[in-house]
Amino acid sequence: MRKGISLFLAGIVMLAGAVTLAGCGGQSPEGQERQAKDAGREQVSIALWSDQLTERYGPYLQETFPEVDFEFYVATNSTDFYAYKEEHGDLPDILTVRRFALSDVAAWKDSLMDLSGSELAGAFHPSYLRSYTYSDGTVNWLPTWAEVDSILVNEKLLEAKGLGIPTNYREFLDLCETLKNMGIRPFLSNFGADYTCMEILQGFSIARLNSQEGREWRQRYESGQTDQLSEEVWMPVFERMRELIDCAGIGEADLKGDTASVFAAYGSHKAAMIRGTCGEAGRYEVEGESVMIPYPGDTKEDNWYLTYPAFQVAASARADENPKRKELILDVLEAMLDQDGQQHIAGGQDMITYSKGSEQKLSPMFSEMKSYVDDNRLYIRLASSDMFSISEMVIQGMITGKYPDAGSAFDAFNEAMRSEEEEVPAAVCIETEYPYAFQDDGGSPAASAVINSLREELDAQLLVGQSSNVAGNIYAGEYTQEELGFLTIGETVEILRCEMTGGQLYEYLDNVLAAEGKRGSVVNDSTLYVSSGFEMELRRTDQGYDLERLTLEGRELDRDRTYDLAVLGNEQLMHGDILAEAGASEYEKVELSFKQLIADRLTEGRQLAEPTDYIILH
Repeated sequence: MRKGISLFLAGIVMLAGAVTLAGCGGQSPEGQERQAKDAGREQVSIALWSDQLTERYGPYLQETFPEVDFEFYVATNSTDFYAYKEEHGDLPDILTVRRFALSDVAAWKDSLMDLSGSELAGAFHPSYLRSYTYSDGTVNWLPTWAEVDSILVNEKLLEAKGLGIPTNYREFLDLCETLKNMGIRPFLSNFGADYTCMEILQGFSIARLNSQEGREWRQRYESGQTDQLSEEVWMPVFERMRELIDCAGIGEADLKGDTASVFAAYGSHKAAMIRGTCGEAGRYEVEGESVMIPYPGDTKEDNWYLTYPAFQVAASARADENPKRKELILDVLEAMLDQDGQQHIAGGQDMITYSKGSEQKLSPMFSEMKSYVDDNRLYIRLASSDMFSISEMVIQGMITGKYPDAGSAFDAFNEAMRSEEEEVPAAVCIETEYPYAFQDDGGSPAASAVINSLREELDAQLLVGQSSNVAGNIYAGEYTQEELGFLTIGETVEILRCEMTGGQLYEYLDNVLAAEGKRGSVVNDSTLYVSSGFEMELRRTDQGYDLERLTLEGRELDRDRTYDLAVLGNEQLMHGDILAEAGASEYEKVELSFKQLIADRLTEGRQLAEPTDYIILH
């Protein structure tokens, strides 16, 4: 693979402007396989599940394929987002998502490339590939590296109390009773979060869920052949959950905390064991006294680690129409999934992969894990939209007493799965469609329309925000309330308000363009920043981009004048420091979110603001 890329030329002209329609119901902008700006350069669109991929992963792909112009934007982390894109015939070339189950994408799987016979699929252990295989043998999605989500045990606390680490489920329960008698919370987690409820429900019964009966049920469910839990498989799962809640002393107060408070209790030795991930252990600085053990089963051989991919990847089936285009897309997928690519995702965390022959580098906290990795005892969570939402409802109901026993919990889960979704009415009509594609002379119309709208809502003089915070093309037509959320980045990004001189704005933007490895770094043209209320003139260089001039209404921006500026971006992981470097260390955070401000504007009956030509790129 990865050959002949430079020989492939695009043949479709890119839509250059916005089209105003007479009413609602319009389709998306045309031209998915867009011609790149320079002859001989092909364009590949990739929807990123999180803006964290702009830190290291986006630059890695751009450096690996210098012949390709990548078009990046940050999607909503939901397969519903891609179903919405698919309905408009506008899937990106490559899709990434973290919250995922085959059942959520089964209805439109034929719009995706079938990877079942590819070298890419063949690189994965069959036991893991099974979780991505439909009953007809189709494989559309593949996982990147595994985030391990299991039980963190405070080894130092147990040693100080003369207690050992449990090696099976009975020892775990006995330890819980002993710790309760000592006045220590035995097991704690953030049960206010849907993912916690789902992962603990599945985690403590992995051996059951991964039995022959469990695997057969899962494939039927994932392929859309059943919408009900199997009593044979799942009733014991709820029985174990009921026992865990009672033995660990989990109560209604545990629904009101958050992840930070759970780790605070753990770090202060008020709790001995918690559900957690490698990334969380590092973030809350508890690695030094922790060991991560598997979810315990009846015997040591029944112990498993629960995992989920950092994200899943898939490719649009449009590439099947052109052999050379398909070769290019498969080359990019290979780079995304190989060892080097996955290390750029992990960013120094312990990385466990699902593929064969990959090198595993584990920290001392994972001392228990190597044998489980070697034996392929890594369970990939079942994470459909229903599993998230219904697990939250039922497990919280078990904790509050609404569902006092396993039988009532099982019945409630199945009843919720049977419920038919009500048709959601349209909330607004967007009358004008805007393409996302970046133009050297003007920028991205879609990004400009949204950023200009945000500036109007904030009543700010000037505003800057990254183009990739707008999630691709904007369609003319009717939108539900959920679909309005698909216009913008799925994650929360702060809005910071400050006063800044024109000279400071020059310095701030210089630093933004130079920043590398940060949450919001510029990777390429599609991730450049959008200016609203003023214009930018930039020049491409071998190192990136240089800022040449800022103008306001055609005149050079006054370097001595003070302006009211709003910045859309991640405060902690980039913009707080860069504002301070430019001399603007004092700023205020806007309470309402970017997503909410745009949605509110539209639901109130106002259209998006007109896009402006905000950039000239030489």
